[in-house]
Amino acid sequence: MVFRNDDLSFCKVSAMLYPTLNRPVSEGKDESMVKRQHTDKYDESRNYVVDELALHGGLWPVRMGRIKAGPEHRFPQRMIDYYALHFVINGKIRHRYGDQHIELAKGDVFCAYPGVVYHHFIDPSDQPLEMIWVSIDGGQTPLLLEKAGFRPSAPYVPGVIGKELETSLVHLFSQQEDNGSQRQVELIAAIYRIFGLMIPKNTTDKSDTGPTGWIPRSIEYMNMHYAENINVQDVAEYISVHRAYFSKIFAEQTGMTPIQYLQKLRMERALQLLQQTRHSISEIAMMLGYPDLYSFSRAFSKHYAASPSKLRENAASPVVAAHSIE
Repeated sequence: MVFRNDDLSFCKVSAMLYPTLNRPVSEGKDESMVKRQHTDKYDESRNYVVDELALHGGLWPVRMGRIKAGPEHRFPQRMIDYYALHFVINGKIRHRYGDQHIELAKGDVFCAYPGVVYHHFIDPSDQPLEMIWVSIDGGQTPLLLEKAGFRPSAPYVPGVIGKELETSLVHLFSQQEDNGSQRQVELIAAIYRIFGLMIPKNTTDKSDTGPTGWIPRSIEYMNMHYAENINVQDVAEYISVHRAYFSKIFAEQTGMTPIQYLQKLRMERALQLLQQTRHSISEIAMMLGYPDLYSFSRAFSKHYAASPSKLRENAASPVVAAHSIE
């Protein structure tokens, strides 16, 4: 992420006060926050430099801020290279992008997407605009936005801000800022919490109720948990389908029963571990969820028509031959 001097808050912040930038700060002020305040109105932002731990995750904060202002306030036209969620706490605001205009009121959320030019206008209202914005980036961000109902073609969700979400947003500003790893982890966790409050509790699409929906889900579950000694009943309970019906439909659509699919996953992994690691056969049996070495060896021998030790020996022999030629 590249930070530019013109990449400050659309709230016209006059200076960027972050310790790593070596800019002068006023004595006694929070160095991570830029703030302008007049009577009952305010305008502040915080800029973040994330560490290596955050950059290896799926989401991290870039900037955040809040504003309380009337219709006389003017926002500059902007285009950003990250994502920015705008939470309307009070008042009304219009967002313009391309030939689209979106009017938002209390409880609504708008997302600015990267590479799009936006312009914001405060609409007259009996309440001044109060808005919190959180700018984020990371590989998981597009999917999280989609889960919460945002789309580039319709980048807003109405009426999503309840008491709990508003409290979580306000809490972002309740602590003294620092750039330590602990605070960054806490902030990232808080942003995930905000997404958790925006994502509808029942996001199951109607297409998921039939086999075309729950067969892929059952495969995902088995792919993830085959080494944890799960059985067909566990899979059927996960997708909320009767065991016998699940086994019948699964076999019809995949050409193998669920138990055969589980066995296939375990045996393929077993072969990989035998050929590519130095784990003992007993350790491999434990890693794949077998209760003892005998159970694993019997299942492996039945699947490959050879014992684990024999296949490991055969896998190693070309290497030995190659060394002997040299």
